[in-house]
Amino acid sequence: MANKSSTSETPIENQVASHVLRNTLRVKRGENVAIETWPHTMAYATAFVFEARRLGAHPLLLVEDEATFWKSADELPAQALGVVGSHEWALLSKTHAYVFLQGPADRTQFRSLSDKKRMALTAYNHEWYARAEKAHLRGARMFLASVGENQAKNFGVDEAGWRTELTEATLVDPKGMVREGRRIAEAFRRGKKVTIDHPNGTHLELRLKGRRPDVDDGVVGPEDIAAGHNMTPVPSGVASVTVDETFAEGLVRANRPSYLQGLPAEGGEWTFRGGRLVDFRYGSGGEQFSKPFAAAPKGRDQPAFLSIGLNPRLHHAPQMEDQERGVVCVAVGGNHWQGGANKCPFLSWLAIGECNVRVDGKPLLRAGEIA
Repeated sequence: MANKSSTSETPIENQVASHVLRNTLRVKRGENVAIETWPHTMAYATAFVFEARRLGAHPLLLVEDEATFWKSADELPAQALGVVGSHEWALLSKTHAYVFLQGPADRTQFRSLSDKKRMALTAYNHEWYARAEKAHLRGARMFLASVGENQAKNFGVDEAGWRTELTEATLVDPKGMVREGRRIAEAFRRGKKVTIDHPNGTHLELRLKGRRPDVDDGVVGPEDIAAGHNMTPVPSGVASVTVDETFAEGLVRANRPSYLQGLPAEGGEWTFRGGRLVDFRYGSGGEQFSKPFAAAPKGRDQPAFLSIGLNPRLHHAPQMEDQERGVVCVAVGGNHWQGGANKCPFLSWLAIGECNVRVDGKPLLRAGEIA
């Protein structure tokens, strides 16, 4: 009898784990791998443990219990939440690769918490990422952990179809995204003027400032570590650059939803004049943009960044709209976190597929295909 060794007979969780460890994080024999999980993603977490051992690495599994998390959020004071002990900081300093299967599973309940409570629960975030960067840790944030019944209902998508799309996009061979990401990044780095057009009426002109582009191409390599981009979303696939914050002229009409505040906003239309967003409207879900925009400080209406998606297997997945291959995202608000000059805490975006993009008059995208 033949051995059962084909990929099709390997559980999908193990296929995902093997791909991420080998191709995204490039885990080597003898390295330390930490896997952080919640109960709803335990099947993936244990697959990561097994596949790390198969590679000769040393896995360590960290589990946050959902019921205890909600009991703590309900009953304990803010100062007892979102605190990291010295033993966890020590773990980060000795970890080579980190897999984050985020939670809690009930994102609707999490969004219903007060801003103060949510900030208390995630107060450690900035220091965690700073320490991870200092340790040169290679990390993957797994968006498959977001899939669930209540999330699918909020987003208006089929849960099974959503999971399938994210799985296929996760398993994409990164070689093509690496190649196309470099091509787009070089155009962004050298270019001065960007023009975006679409038959739906979109015509927008932006300017570039020679800033270093960022590329999430499915691999956390030495260049990413050197640049401080040691954590990547999985699925991956986007090339982006901050733009000149003082210049934007024209109109953008989205033909993809933007998932803002955890909910979809569709039919977005933005008008720019004199480097400012001067008018906006949405077909549905516009309050996800208008309410935080109204409350935001100076800088909320400036162009922030431009991105082009690279992943050929993403088409409808919520919160992945910027990573669909050939989709252009235009953002307004703060971009200081990506090397820009605007420190405004507000950020939002529109996504346009099948459009034409020219950099200094040379085609970069033709109807969404990379030229």
